[in-house]
Amino acid sequence: MGVIATVTRQKDLVLEAGPGATLREVLDRLEALYGPEFGLRVFRSQTRPRPLQMHTRIFVNNELATDETLDEALPSVGPEQGVAEVLIYLMPAASGG
Repeated sequence: MGVIATVTRQKDLVLEAGPGATLREVLDRLEALYGPEFGLRVFRSQTRPRPLQMHTRIFVNNELATDETLDEALPSVGPEQGVAEVLIYLMPAASGG
């Protein structure tokens, strides 16, 4: 298991979000679900605007998320407007010597 999975104790989760939901809202919900340790792994600061950790990469449908895209609506790619399956990957950096 990776660093994030150690905090969440699981590798996969299905989370429903309404139309227009943002990545920040999803991450905030995950932090509420898994506790402040999750937030420390994802965000650089606990005060707004809470930029992303520099050592964690988040991808939404294979696109790298940035501080600038955190508050954009998640893509709607499903057959119905506002309905989509969005894959979000949290990838902490690994280093060693």
